[in-house]
Amino acid sequence: MTRLSETARAMRPGVFAELERHIAARGAGARDLVPLHIGDTYLDPPETARLARVDDHPSLYRYGATSGTPELREAIRMRFGVTGDLDVLVGAGGTHALYCAARCVLDPGDDVLVCAPYWPLAPGIFHQAGARSVEVPFTSRLYDDPALDAGALLETARTPKTRAVYLITPNNPDGKVLSAAHLAQVVRFAAAHDLWIFADEVYADVAFDAPHVRVASLPGAAERTVTLHSFSKSRALAGARVGFVVAPKALVVAAMRMGVHTIFNVPVAMQHAARAALADTEWAVRAKATYRAARDAAARALEGAPVRFPLAEGGTYLFLDFTELLAGRPLTVLLTRAIDEGVMLAPGAAFGEAYATHARLCYTGVPEARVLEGIARLRAAMAALA
Repeated sequence: MTRLSETARAMRPGVFAELERHIAARGAGARDLVPLHIGDTYLDPPETARLARVDDHPSLYRYGATSGTPELREAIRMRFGVTGDLDVLVGAGGTHALYCAARCVLDPGDDVLVCAPYWPLAPGIFHQAGARSVEVPFTSRLYDDPALDAGALLETARTPKTRAVYLITPNNPDGKVLSAAHLAQVVRFAAAHDLWIFADEVYADVAFDAPHVRVASLPGAAERTVTLHSFSKSRALAGARVGFVVAPKALVVAAMRMGVHTIFNVPVAMQHAARAALADTEWAVRAKATYRAARDAAARALEGAPVRFPLAEGGTYLFLDFTELLAGRPLTVLLTRAIDEGVMLAPGAAFGEAYATHARLCYTGVPEARVLEGIARLRAAMAALA
């Protein structure tokens, strides 16, 4: 076969590729697996957003506005206070929206400081723009020492080619909610070096123990910030594939051209569902209470186990550190044993090179009782290794 491009050859394999091979090899289908590895929710979306409720109108079968339907964009502007020199770009999921924005900000050879642990798809998105991801241990360090200067952490990794910073609040996978003080330090650092900030705020509606602070709301931030949101997380519409970024108008205009040359327009029916879901703020309140209860139950179920983790301040995950249990052994020893016991976790190395002894546990993908069943199976796997 004629060779593939350098970009394709350098892309990382999927997060679960190795585990899926193990499942296939061992025939784990003989025992039902509790899926604590996928970042999803078992909750149904708002009733008004069900696709069966979307009005069957001729516009659903025609090309849509390449920037997103005017109704959805206006709803987003109203909900998130998008005014002045900012605008909205709707994408086929947050992944696509971030991709379009990144292609307008990054050039081949640029560096992006990626605050770790991070969402596994972010480095690949930056790589497709020709940029290099420079991992910076960040939220894990701020959990350990809240007095650290977030800007100073980034400064230690800055290179002459640094063009942007990528951060998540609340964080996926460790749940850290960055404070206004830490975010102000990041903004000052970015302003001092004329950098863009990719602010992944997909889990903004799921901040438990500290208020969510919008990065772009801080002085001097809006002009250099690309804020990412997704209906997958905020309204249980992962299958609909609708997300968006809020960014300076000039960037949005350019990013729209990227959208035209990738998907042309986001499916109109899905945008109608997203707009209906956005209007149901009570759903988000109920979901947050459900997720908090699941977090607390999961944390209690892990008490006394040979594992360390911070209690997530937000988001839908616990990030588990098995360093002591593994005692130098690779994480796959535990994860494959867990599969044999009937539970799956996401391997920590997907979230940063420094986290090879960690694994992510999602406590919202299945009902709470099923989460606890999965944790019981995980404890059995840990006991077998210990």
